[in-house]
Amino acid sequence: MLFVGLDLAWSTKNASGIAVIEGDGRKAKLVSSGLIRSDEEILAFLREKVGTENALIAIDAPLVVPNEKGRRTAEVIVGDLFRQYDAGAHPANRSHLTSFYGKIRGEVVTELLKKEGFAHSPNLSAHEQTRKFFEVYPHPSMVVLFGLNRIIRYKAKPNREYAERYAAFREYQKHMSALAGADPPLKLPGSITKVKVGDLKAQKLKDYEDEMDAVFCAYIAYYAWAHPNRCAVLGNLDEGYILTPITDSMRRRLEEPKSQKKL
Repeated sequence: MLFVGLDLAWSTKNASGIAVIEGDGRKAKLVSSGLIRSDEEILAFLREKVGTENALIAIDAPLVVPNEKGRRTAEVIVGDLFRQYDAGAHPANRSHLTSFYGKIRGEVVTELLKKEGFAHSPNLSAHEQTRKFFEVYPHPSMVVLFGLNRIIRYKAKPNREYAERYAAFREYQKHMSALAGADPPLKLPGSITKVKVGDLKAQKLKDYEDEMDAVFCAYIAYYAWAHPNRCAVLGNLDEGYILTPITDSMRRRLEEPKSQKKL
């Protein structure tokens, strides 16, 4: 089974990371990873690396955005569950997202993937053989899969110095290397986990970030395929959603009667 991660930029002006891993639940390997820019390049990558085989595609970008302003229910729920880890999601709305591309790129890619024979569905069964794609968000997934108390601060932010980001990237690399002993396992090559980040700056560091995130998104798809019972779809296909691994305590919170929830 193949698992694709797509760290989708909100417009074609910026590169998107893309990666594919092959796994059976007992072992997995990275097949390919890199950067693409246009929607046509996404399709070309999938046609070459996936073809007509069964695959799950995990996309880090809003795919269903019905709301003109504000935030989706998905972001509300993510904030409730993950705010204490600084892993809340930025508001996704049509007004903001269309300012980058004229359209919502996740919706454009959704229609293209459907034409390639992929179904848009975050609802998975263990080890199912299918062709599906769905929305993910790496920060909450890292919190659960890496056992974090706070998110890894590797992203570029105002007043965040390179030294802080380099240390965060090394932590990210350590956790990605440790996936070799995870369930399900994924052994990654040194070309992903042993890059000397201190030698990278500006666009080169951003390119490495995008590729790493794409590999991690592919692992989210692999994990969700192996353990759908350990994941949750926060939101729904009509109002927007995010698929993410969750802890047992988070699941109990989600299952509380609405009258007891503090969303």
